[in-house]
Order: sequence, then C-alpha cells, then structure tokens
Amino acid sequence: MLVSEVPALREFWYPIAYSGDIGTEPTAFRIFGEDHVAWRPSTDSGVRAAVDECPHRSARLSQGWVADGCLVCPYHGWRFDSSGACVEIPAADPELPIPARAHVGSVLADERYGLVWVCVGSPRAGIPDLGEADDPEFTVIHEMMDVWQASAPRVIDNALDVSHVAWVHRDSVGSAANPRLSDFTVARDDLRVTFSVSYMVSVNEQQKKNLGIESDLTGRTTHADLVQPLVFRGVLEYHENGLRHVLYKTATPIDDRSTLFCQFIARNDAPTAEQREEIAAVDRVVQSEDKVLLEGVNPNFPIEVTTEVHTKADRMTLEYRRVLASLAAEAGAVPSDRAWARHF
Repeated sequence: MLVSEVPALREFWYPIAYSGDIGTEPTAFRIFGEDHVAWRPSTDSGVRAAVDECPHRSARLSQGWVADGCLVCPYHGWRFDSSGACVEIPAADPELPIPARAHVGSVLADERYGLVWVCVGSPRAGIPDLGEADDPEFTVIHEMMDVWQASAPRVIDNALDVSHVAWVHRDSVGSAANPRLSDFTVARDDLRVTFSVSYMVSVNEQQKKNLGIESDLTGRTTHADLVQPLVFRGVLEYHENGLRHVLYKTATPIDDRSTLFCQFIARNDAPTAEQREEIAAVDRVVQSEDKVLLEGVNPNFPIEVTTEVHTKADRMTLEYRRVLASLAAEAGAVPSDRAWARHF
C-alpha cells in the first residue's frame, strides 16, 4: 500500500511547519505529492494555505509575495484574498468582472501545539487531542522536524513496534541483552489502537542526568496510542522514579516515498532550559537511528496480514495493518479486514 492509494488518509490533519516559520512570506510545502503554499495575510493573522498554482498560467504562488493581505502571483500580479478568490487582475479592464474561475483551491489550515496543521480533504476529525501537551503540569519540548526518505506508514509502524528498541537503538537506549517484552494486550476502537508493554532499556551517563536515574539498566513501560493513522503518542514511564516522557510523532506524507517527520515531547519533571536541550539531543540521536534504518525499507507498506511473517510481539503493528486496510477498503481498493483471519 502506498499513501496515494488510500484517499481516506487525506481526511486527517498533518503538521507542515512550526508556527513561527510561517509569516507573510509565502512558504511552499508538499503533501500527498501535491504542491501547496502557506502564508499569513498579516503578521498577527492566522495561517492560510492553498494549492501552489495560479489558475491563470500555473505559476508557483509560493514565488510571489503578500501585499495588503493578499497573495500576489509573481507572473502577472493577480491577487488572491484569504479565501483564495482573485480580487485583482492588473492587466484587465477594472470595469469588467473578475472571472468566477479565477480562484485558488484553498485547503484548511490551523495551529496547535506550536505547529501549523493542514487538511487537504474533508476532515473526518479535528487536529488530534494529545493529552499531556495541553496539561500545564507538563513541559512541551519541540525536538525535530525533518524530511525522511521513508513512507509515512513505515514511520508510524516503527513507532508502534516496541520490540525494535533493543536492536535498532542498541548503541543508545536499547539493551540487546534484554530483548523480551512483557505480555500485553492490544485494544482497538475504530481507528485508534492502544497498548501498554514493559521492557528494559540502557541508561548511559547523559540519560542518567536527563532521567534522574542512577542505574545502568532500568525498566520502562510504553503506553502507546495510535491517535490517528499517521499520528502517534507514546508515554514512556520509567519504573525507577515514575518519570513520564511523552513522545508525539507525526508523519506528514510528502509523497509515497518521503515524509515530513515531526517529534515533540512533554515531560512531567519541569526540566530547565539547559536540560530541555540535553533531553532533545538524546532523542535526536535515537531518531537518527530509526531514520537510517527506515530509509532502507521498501516504502510500499503491506496491509495484507499474510504478506509478512508475524509473531506475538508484533500484535500492535499487525493491528496497525488492519487499521490502514480498513481505510483502504473505504475506496474499494482492498477487501474489508474482517475477511482476514485474525492471528494470535
């Protein structure tokens, strides 16, 4: 399965930039293989987004500018207001009406958690509620937004796959000597998948400072939550001191083969500014290990449960395949997942 083959994925919200990175200069972005532009009509206004193509001669509007609150095409100076309607054609007779088709296809844009989110379809849900990210007792730390040459489902599948930690992250937080997971149960509610599983992780000197843990090896429980098909929330709870390090991972499909990966976290230990940077530095190392591996994996994500070999430790990622299969089935691309035998 490629993301372009599942139209239902367009009906969710995805981050495309940090809020502070979108101003009155038009900014190009790409999602689902299509070029778009984001801008603010003024410095104190909300973000607008539209298809990055002028309806006149197909120029890139992201190469234009904003004047008097309007997005100006760099080719012939056509001006488009916040709704995408053309309000001025400089070369035309001002007494003639502007053609109704002189309109840029706008898309929904909004802001939350310090991010700009867009939805390029008819939204079936809002920007996801992420619990601790709205809790004043937690500190939110933005860690990374980076283009990965990996498909978006592969990125989220990796987040749900706890058994990889011992091996992919053996040089950072994983413990290859302790690869076993505790027993766990996967629950599913429509498109949402949750589970809790415990395992052992290594604690290097930097992590001891970051976590307030003295041991070289400690138990950790991941309380995982597939919030939306391409949005993951994972509460990492450390057994030694009860610290909760909450990971939020989003995978915005640039196209079938590349993804805008965003990660931010929430912590319940009120880290200082210096500690926040040290925490983010370790998490960036961990994610760089995932990136190297995932960029070598086939972007075509198999949703038929018989395509790959599965074990009991794969129950969460097996359920993820069923979630994507159910979305694909809405377009008639594949049979309903109820037609497949459930393993384990």
